[in-house]
Amino acid sequence: MDSTRFDNGRRGDYSNVFNNYEVNGRYFLTPALALGAAYTYTTGKISDFGLTSSTLKWHQFGLQADYALSKRTDFHIETVAQIGSGGNDNFTPLAAIANSNGAFGPPSSSRQVLVNTGIRHRF
Repeated sequence: MDSTRFDNGRRGDYSNVFNNYEVNGRYFLTPALALGAAYTYTTGKISDFGLTSSTLKWHQFGLQADYALSKRTDFHIETVAQIGSGGNDNFTPLAAIANSNGAFGPPSSSRQVLVNTGIRHRF
């Protein structure tokens, strides 16, 4: 379990607490090909200006494949899906896996899917 807490120390009227529970594994089908899977369950409790929401929940699922082209170069593909639930009118648990820096504005849904692929070379 991993727990994170954000507080507004100046006014004391703002607090977010998030707890993460994760299970993951990786299996090598061959020396060059590895498959991975992960599941993360997150709960959040938000207190803002004396209002406390119900417990917010997120389920995140991930799958990954990695193929080694050489000792230092590999090709990978992964997909992650996230589903948010709980909350009330003031606190809606939106998915936020593909917008962690806020560059694209707030997410518009409690469901989100991310697909990532690439070639990696280690120096």
